[in-house]
Amino acid sequence: VLKMINSQKKDAIILLIDLKTKESRPFTSGHRNPQGLFVNENNIIISTDHGPKGGDEINKIIEGNNYGWPSVSYGEDCFLHINCGENFVSNHSKNGFTEPIYAFVPSIAISQIIQVSEEFSSRWQDSYLITSLRGLSIYRVVFDENYSRIIIAEKMIIGKRIRDIAYNKKYNSFILALENGSGSVGIISVN
Repeated sequence: VLKMINSQKKDAIILLIDLKTKESRPFTSGHRNPQGLFVNENNIIISTDHGPKGGDEINKIIEGNNYGWPSVSYGEDCFLHINCGENFVSNHSKNGFTEPIYAFVPSIAISQIIQVSEEFSSRWQDSYLITSLRGLSIYRVVFDENYSRIIIAEKMIIGKRIRDIAYNKKYNSFILALENGSGSVGIISVN
């Protein structure tokens, strides 16, 4: 039976890379499997991170912080569905780690995050879109002003696994990379 040792993995980090010098250094630690990373106009960094069996996270990335993996998670301690049933310690902050803004339980197989452009729709001001693989959906979320919690969450079922999303300014549309055998593309636009 494979089991993770309850200690921090040194490779579970987000790196800061200087594009001029090509030098890198750890920026944050305690990540399991970051999927999306977004820096907004106020230099707020938001990351999406796959949990184990459940516990997909949305995190506000702050330099020097430790997000707890593999010591804490809101998911279950599973490896390929072996040894399921044991739970991680779930409270990050009580154990010296940074709490996620939000954790999806059960898992949605979180993927990309993107900020909605002001030009897209006045109804979606201050919104972010989060795509999912297992959830077959896009989640439109609005964070509070400190990016410490989600105040609005809307699930929009697409019916396909969504690997990536990008905004096209010329057509005022979002383009979705759908994961299936044919490599389909989806488009979200406003009428």
